[in-house]
Amino acid sequence: MAKENLLTYLQAGLAKLDFDGDLDLSWQKTERTFTLELTFYAQNLAGQEIIDASGVDSDQEIISFVDAILLYDEQKPAEFDTADYLACLPFAGKAGWTKQQAAGFLAYLQEVVDNGQADLLDFLNEESETIFELKFDEEQLAKWVAKQNLSGNLAYPKF
Repeated sequence: MAKENLLTYLQAGLAKLDFDGDLDLSWQKTERTFTLELTFYAQNLAGQEIIDASGVDSDQEIISFVDAILLYDEQKPAEFDTADYLACLPFAGKAGWTKQQAAGFLAYLQEVVDNGQADLLDFLNEESETIFELKFDEEQLAKWVAKQNLSGNLAYPKF
């Protein structure tokens, strides 16, 4: 059995999350980054015209909303624009993350997708909601990490 690393731990944890959308984790080896793409789907039963952040409008019956979280090597920072991501979280080079960090991240991610799905449905069904955006709070993440009682490291994967 291969040794568990940051990538395999996150893949296994993401598979266990309760989420009706898609969670796609990709590894950019040369940039030493991981991108977690979160795709939410919701029915637009009223046929509301929805205008996305880039100005594209749609009145499709099923709408999708995509956002992403970037995990990057703090020892070899890649070039990226933080505005392109819901969150940008560093890991410690080859040492990766601690299991406590990864478990806290996955626990908080469940909260993010739960709240995001509820907020998206509110946006579609309540006229008072005019903007939908996912929320990621690094203080909340830190609280979830602190709640975990795990030891050990999840190293950056070898090529």
